[in-house]
Amino acid sequence: MGAPDASAERAGLIVRTAEAEHLAGYGQPALSDRLPRGWLFPLAVFGVVWLLTPVAWYGSDAIYGQSHPWIWHFVMKDAAFYRGIAQYGYTGDRAKGAFFPVFPLLIHLVSYLTGGNYAIAGLITSIACGAAASVAVWALADRVRGRRVADRAVLLFCAFPGAMTFALLYSEPLGVALSATALLALLDRRWLLAGIIGALATAERPDLIVLVVVSGVTAVEAIRTRREWRAMLAPALTPLGVLAFFCFLWYRYHNYAYWFSIEKSDWHQHFDGGIDTFRVLLWLDPRDGHHELFAVMLTIMFLAALAGIGLMLAARLPLPLQLFAILTIVLIVTSSNGGAKPRFVWTAFPIFIGAAAKLPRAIYWPVVILSAAGLFLFIGAWQYIFRGPPAP
Repeated sequence: MGAPDASAERAGLIVRTAEAEHLAGYGQPALSDRLPRGWLFPLAVFGVVWLLTPVAWYGSDAIYGQSHPWIWHFVMKDAAFYRGIAQYGYTGDRAKGAFFPVFPLLIHLVSYLTGGNYAIAGLITSIACGAAASVAVWALADRVRGRRVADRAVLLFCAFPGAMTFALLYSEPLGVALSATALLALLDRRWLLAGIIGALATAERPDLIVLVVVSGVTAVEAIRTRREWRAMLAPALTPLGVLAFFCFLWYRYHNYAYWFSIEKSDWHQHFDGGIDTFRVLLWLDPRDGHHELFAVMLTIMFLAALAGIGLMLAARLPLPLQLFAILTIVLIVTSSNGGAKPRFVWTAFPIFIGAAAKLPRAIYWPVVILSAAGLFLFIGAWQYIFRGPPAP
């Protein structure tokens, strides 16, 4: 009974979107509608970002009089841990226990295609995950607001400074791809699929535990309004990924709370209720005196996150998307030694859908251009300008 209802809901949404665009005075089809397949548009946007990535790498080298191979830019900071886990597993450095397994496992599988070359395997995996993330965000935006908003949303998403993870061996793009797909499955009431993808997501990144809450609230609403008890499959399956990883850590290190202890002792990260974020915003952190640009960046990203939430709420996106973005931002600002880094704010991707739906053209395009400038500044010059702090 669920599928016809979902189809009718989807059809109604498309009609309402078309009417809204007509009333707004749009006479031309969306850019993605002019292509043989709509999903080619987000792939093209992502492809442009990636084609310009080596330009940013080697351009910054030339400016600073350096000559580094691509891998120096690509395998930076946390990326070395992902590569190490993919190649050697969770042996050696105990700090590896802080990194969830799905992304390095994917690199390991791809390494069979590259003859054991883990650098190339990581590059292939990163590009594939970035492309998947772009298409997934575009598809989700198309589902809730139509093609035109989807095109605008993916431009914002790919131009945002946090998209610098496209150019790093980092797990955020895969996390976005999985969470966007899980949200799309929830909206279409494909409960089993949402639960399976959600389980993969919670084994991919710790912050994606918010999907348990999102799927739970969505399931309760489905039961309350339609007596759709199958909806409980999603919240029941979603936490299995993180539980499986924690069981592995317990088996290996005989400590149920091993991940939390590693996060606090080795990475200095834990829930602090927003104290660290508050100190950064008011320039009370002693680190600010040595890393002024880093503190400025965190402040700008915090304001961007607030603006994004406001636009998302104004756009009245479906509750699962709003809840996912808000909970993600809350996790970011209440974590010590984390802060509103661009890559973390970027993972709250529904804010880009809200911005795409609400920003007028006169503001939208300057935002895209300024974001893209920041993105390529981070891709090319982060290791030269921001030497001390962690990756953004």
